[in-house]
Amino acid sequence: MKKKVIAVVSILLLIIVAVTMAMVFKTKQTEKSEREEKAKEMTNTVPVMRVLYGEEVIGKIEGYTMDMDESRMRDVLIPVAESHSVPLKITVRDNKVESISYELKELKEDKLIDNGEIKNWKSSEGVISASYEASAIMEQGKEYFLKFVISTDKHEKINYYTRAMVTNRNFVPEQIAFAKKFSEDTFSEEKGLKLAAYLEPDSDYATDSLGQVTIRSSIGMLIWKTLRPKKTVQTEVSVKDMCIKDTGEAGTYTLNYEIKATNGQKEEEKYNVAETITVWSFQGKNYVLAYNREVSQQWECTKNNVGDSFIDLGIQKQSEIKHVESENGQFISYEINGDVYVMDITGKNIRPVFQLKAKDSEELYKTKARVMNVSDEGNVQYLIYGYSPSGNHAGKNGISVMSYNRENNASQEIVFIPCDVPAQILQQEMNELCYQGDGTVYIMISNTIYFANLKTKEWGTLIENVEEGSCVVSGAGNMIAYNTDGTLYGSDSITVVDLSNGNKQEIKEDGKKITVCGYTGDNLVYGTAEVSGKKKYNRFPMTTLKIVDKDFKEVKTYKKSGVILSDVEVTDTVISFNRWKNNKKLEEEQLLNNLEEKQAVAKSSYYMDDVKVRELALSFINNLDANIELNIQPLGGVKFSSNAEVDSNFVESAEKKFYVYGYGKLQGIYTDQKEAERAAKETFGLVVSNQGAKIWTFEENYE
Repeated sequence: MKKKVIAVVSILLLIIVAVTMAMVFKTKQTEKSEREEKAKEMTNTVPVMRVLYGEEVIGKIEGYTMDMDESRMRDVLIPVAESHSVPLKITVRDNKVESISYELKELKEDKLIDNGEIKNWKSSEGVISASYEASAIMEQGKEYFLKFVISTDKHEKINYYTRAMVTNRNFVPEQIAFAKKFSEDTFSEEKGLKLAAYLEPDSDYATDSLGQVTIRSSIGMLIWKTLRPKKTVQTEVSVKDMCIKDTGEAGTYTLNYEIKATNGQKEEEKYNVAETITVWSFQGKNYVLAYNREVSQQWECTKNNVGDSFIDLGIQKQSEIKHVESENGQFISYEINGDVYVMDITGKNIRPVFQLKAKDSEELYKTKARVMNVSDEGNVQYLIYGYSPSGNHAGKNGISVMSYNRENNASQEIVFIPCDVPAQILQQEMNELCYQGDGTVYIMISNTIYFANLKTKEWGTLIENVEEGSCVVSGAGNMIAYNTDGTLYGSDSITVVDLSNGNKQEIKEDGKKITVCGYTGDNLVYGTAEVSGKKKYNRFPMTTLKIVDKDFKEVKTYKKSGVILSDVEVTDTVISFNRWKNNKKLEEEQLLNNLEEKQAVAKSSYYMDDVKVRELALSFINNLDANIELNIQPLGGVKFSSNAEVDSNFVESAEKKFYVYGYGKLQGIYTDQKEAERAAKETFGLVVSNQGAKIWTFEENYE
């Protein structure tokens, strides 16, 4: 009997073990499947084109399965040699290429100059070798739009946007060789010290950060100070700009590569580097007109860089880190190099929400992320914009509105908005407004507020082309107020919209012009003026400031006899403004709002390190509880959906804009040409018009 019992128990144990093993196997298989599906989803299946000058790769061009605004596409310039033949290498990425064609256009007139099909290309081991024969009518030194179009078995039309310029002078290989040697010499103290002759150190521009080093920096910063890094990958070169004159030729080249270095804790860390050099060649000699090196540490969330007093973000090009705090102060969310994190301050729990894991600086430039808000439950709303990292939007550019649920530890794409301008321009033009309420997403781009209905996929505008300063958004992002006619000083009313339900309300002041000034908490601040249609004013003659609550009840009013108010600045607790009487400026005045000041949880800061010099940090206002152990969780699910896409179209801006490029990248967008030119001079760059044509270049004005 005893033996039978033992036998039964043994069988039961074997069954339990078998079931357990099966469950473990199933779990692992499920996890493997999820990982594979995630990897598949995040893999772009569009072919990649590389352009060569001789045997040298001079640019990588991403493909777009949608039409882009080619006047804004300035990633690569193709120098066309005297032979007019441009070699191409295309990595097909599981695509079967059916045809390759091209279009050449004038910049100013947008006129087609040449088009045709590229034939006789060869394929080997997933790489197509082809050659583009540039038109003989192209003028030397003149810039043209050039677009390649590839058709595959998976995509009917893939656009590759670039620019082209006939050089007829074989200076490009020599300048690239010079730029590469310059870069390599910075890694050797002995060779690097000789580079001091190319620098123009300026104490006004001095920096103690390796995140950005320019021609104005010291030689010590140029040769990496105490970091002692080593390159881990082959340098990839991109031609960004060229200028050909009788007195010589200038070429701007960006060198992209990865480095590794050992920190003070003897741990190896990796960095993405974009090094841009403008080389001027004259009478057989090369000169450095401009130099800029940007370094972004590939940041990882570990217990070594997340402490009780701050989060150490390492060496970064940016000088500050933006973050968003929940209303209750328990959660903070921030973005670093396209990766999004959320942290529970109370529980000392930190989670990656989304990870771009950019392979190089070019990817960081083309795809960006932005945290919009974090709830009291730790849920995060964020944006991924630019060149989409999702296979569901392969080859598309746009804005993914993402929602992270903390309980499920998963992100879901709410809506994907295709957009024909690249990430760097969206970064400048996209307002901090992105709100989801009542089944509708609202987003503000270039002074126009758009909406997308999540159920019907309807796309439209709430208000178009409002003048700068004539629209304000509440701190929570759920309320907007704008001058009804869209002008800064000519409106007879203000329209207030509750985005949570779409309700609108108008504010009028009989016989007076009215303008929004800002939100302080949930309270709206606006000003009024009595304006004569015949009289000309040096400034809007604002005589009254009013504060109203969310129910439009008056909270406070400021008015002084004969006093004009201007330059109103609104914060959560203070309203500052200038005062004028008889055209003479009086002392600045402030109004204190009767709101309890919200205590910040964290702030952007930095600290100095013996090895890495200056490091970016997010410091906690109050130290975290040392008795609670830090918990770092793995990345949860990130789901994109092809069903989330809306049929978007964008309103053409009424403003004339000037785009400033320097160091091979967009530096700013201006409405005043003179301001744009000053900014371009500061960054040794150029000014481009709305049509994409150069209207001012540093090389042409170099003294």
